[in-house]
Amino acid sequence: MALFDPPAPLATSPGRVLLPEEYDPELTARLDALDVVSDSYAETLRPKNTRRGYASDWKTWETFAAVRGVPLTSAVRLGVLRAYVDWMWREGAEDGGPLASTTIDRKLAGLAVTLRKVHKVVINPDHTKAARELLKDLERQAAEDKQPARGRGKAPAVTVPMLRAMVEACPDDLTGLRDRAALLLAFGIAGRRHEVAGLTVRSMELHGGLGMYVNVRVSKTDPRRVRIRYADDERLCPVRTWLEWKEAARLEDPDTPAVRRMHRTGSVTRAGLSSQSVGNIITDAGERADLPVRLTGHSMRAGLITEARRHGKDRKVIGSTSGHVDGSPVLDGYIRDVDGWEPENNALAGLL
Repeated sequence: MALFDPPAPLATSPGRVLLPEEYDPELTARLDALDVVSDSYAETLRPKNTRRGYASDWKTWETFAAVRGVPLTSAVRLGVLRAYVDWMWREGAEDGGPLASTTIDRKLAGLAVTLRKVHKVVINPDHTKAARELLKDLERQAAEDKQPARGRGKAPAVTVPMLRAMVEACPDDLTGLRDRAALLLAFGIAGRRHEVAGLTVRSMELHGGLGMYVNVRVSKTDPRRVRIRYADDERLCPVRTWLEWKEAARLEDPDTPAVRRMHRTGSVTRAGLSSQSVGNIITDAGERADLPVRLTGHSMRAGLITEARRHGKDRKVIGSTSGHVDGSPVLDGYIRDVDGWEPENNALAGLL
């Protein structure tokens, strides 16, 4: 269904462009209605995780506004925005505890989006910058006071030896094969939890004898098309493992989930996994392999990026797999973490 049916042609002079202030009341009303409908339409296409995140961010803001007795639109004021950051830092979690700085930063962004899209209120970017500067000062002060670090920090990155141990520790049954396929696909596409959960049978396309394309269409960023080559180590090959799982699970319908829930009897259902379930597969596999760190749903993504860089892969090659745009500060952070250990990039190397 079309979002907008155009009105009857308006009478204007040849070559003359109708100015917005010349719209008649009927056209203005139709365009206003389109604004509302288009917002609703765009919202339905937004990933569920993103919508849940924005809803959580707005709930936190509502709690603060009620506690402090300020209007919900008062975030446009610098003093209120700084007070909000300070409140989240000291006591602002839904359970009454302080929040990690990364969470606070995200909630500031979520608040700005909801105010702009739903309430047509725009926060001055300079105010947001000042609020984030306050957050940095709070972090610095906490570090000086030797307060314990907040949040989970960066997800541990899975190395290739760790991945091998995880795969080898999977049960030798259909569920274990499903888990191996999920792990290797997640690593191969540098996948987020929801990206792996969103893969369908159609997402995988074999490409001659070289490997397969994986079309990552469910993503919080832009969709991407990832090339995965056949691996030298057959046990760690995402392509071979996917084909083995597809055949064993009899995945014939191309529009059904690629990674499925298992029935308690061990049979394959038609239902896909949730993002949380994908994360649990990764965490559980790490625990079965007795790894020294607790993995999270982001560990496969971090692992592919860091391992690829350690093997000398170019940042653009890595970004084409992970979906990071050129110049991404997030990708820069991964690359700095790896490159900083190279002798030419380490100030202490060779001195002692």
